[in-house]
Formats: sequence, structure tokens, C-alpha cells
Amino acid sequence: MSSPVDVSDVDAFRRDGWLIVRGALENEHFEAVDAAVTRLERSAIGGGPGLHHFEQTDAGAALARSEDFVYDDAVLGDLILGGIVVNILGALFGEPAVLFKEKVNYKHPGGGGFAPHQDATAYRFVDHHISCMVPIDPSTVASGCLYVAPGYEAGQLPTDNRGRITVEATAQLAWRPALVEPGDLLFFDSYTPHYSDTNTTGRSRRAAYLTYNAASVGDHRDSYYADKRSEFATEGDDFEGDRVRISISDDFLGKPVPGKRQSVGSRE
Repeated sequence: MSSPVDVSDVDAFRRDGWLIVRGALENEHFEAVDAAVTRLERSAIGGGPGLHHFEQTDAGAALARSEDFVYDDAVLGDLILGGIVVNILGALFGEPAVLFKEKVNYKHPGGGGFAPHQDATAYRFVDHHISCMVPIDPSTVASGCLYVAPGYEAGQLPTDNRGRITVEATAQLAWRPALVEPGDLLFFDSYTPHYSDTNTTGRSRRAAYLTYNAASVGDHRDSYYADKRSEFATEGDDFEGDRVRISISDDFLGKPVPGKRQSVGSRE
């Protein structure tokens, strides 16, 4: 498969820390992915395999995120493990890529956003990753799109005790909204500063986030999920009842569901 990105795209990614590839997924392919995400959501609500997280919205409990599902659906497996996503990642890494983790954020109406952060602070085992955002619904300012900023070349920025970029450092960054449509792909480095706001629309803003590392540093996906499940079992799945714990870092701003486990599902 020929790559849809060229040298100028790779240079732009290395300069900015992110790259949008417009219309990367053909309509028929995207429709299959959309249907697969719908199946995943239904499975998660029904207690299916994987790791799933819930949050409280004004309309009640809502599914916030699903993880660890790559082998549960052939369509999602093909998207994540081969084809155009892995092809582009090979160009950005300069070598083959291997999957580190996969997730879908559903961001239902009223779904919480994420405080300014860098993914690298929450990703163990490997010190550099690239993620691909696959928008399933239009990602707009109103629906809580991702905001990105230059600064990844500086490495880890100053953080507070929650793993969030400090208020002072956040104020110095030149933020811009990453407005993407179904069929587009957004690639961003694990040191790229980013955040998102609450979804204020009446429809979901679903997006898959697929994270990879260079193949030369090994396959750490199983270790990542074993480590995450162990930490959640020890530390709990909320931060003293204040926020839903869906990441190692405390960057998600969603509220816990009263009287309910926030994280469910297993591989046992």
C-alpha cells in the first residue's frame, strides 16, 4: 500500500507534533468502523469483554470509554493492526509500528473533557508513542474537540501532582482546535500538549484513539493493560469520589456515577 503522506507531511508532523490526514478512510470503510464502534458500545453496556469506564452526566450514567478490544471485533482489528493507520505510522516513526493500547472515548452529551496534559506522563514501559485519533462523529468546538499546541519538542512540560500541565505552562502554549470529520485521521505525538472540553451538543462525539510505539522497542501492550488493571484494583476507579479514573494520570474531568463501579470488564 502506498502511503498517503509524503516527506512534507512527515516534516510537518515533526515540526508541530501532530498531523491531520483528510479523507483517509473511504466511505465504505468508515461505515464499517462506525458500525463496529456501535457494537462495541452495546457490548460494553451489556458487560462484554474489555475494560469500560462510566461517568455521570446531567442525563444520568453514560459510557465514557472502552479499552482492550482489538481482538474482539474483526473490523476494528483490521483498522488497528493493519492498513492505512499502520502505514502512515511507519512513515512518522521511520520504522514499523506496534500497538501499545487502544480506546474509544464516547463523549456523550454532557460528557467530561480532559485537562491540559501530555500522554507520555501516563504511558509506562516505553518513553515515546504516537496516537491516531479516528473520529466517528464530527469533532467540533461545541462537541468538545481536541485542542493541540506546539511544545512537544521540549519533552515533558511542568506538571502538577495530578499529572496535568501546570496552569502557568498551559497559559504559555498556543492552543488551536483540531477540527476533524469522519474519515479524517489525526496523528499526535505522546509529548504533544492537548486538552478537550465538555460536549455541549445533543449528540455523542465518539472517537477512537489508537496508540503505538516503534517496533524496535518491543511489544508492551499486554504489560500495559496488566499494569493498569492492577493499579486500578489497588487505587480504585475514582479519585476519592471526585473524578472518574480512566487513566493513570488524573486528567479526565468526568464525574463518578454514585453507587456504581466506574470501571468494569475483564479478560478472565
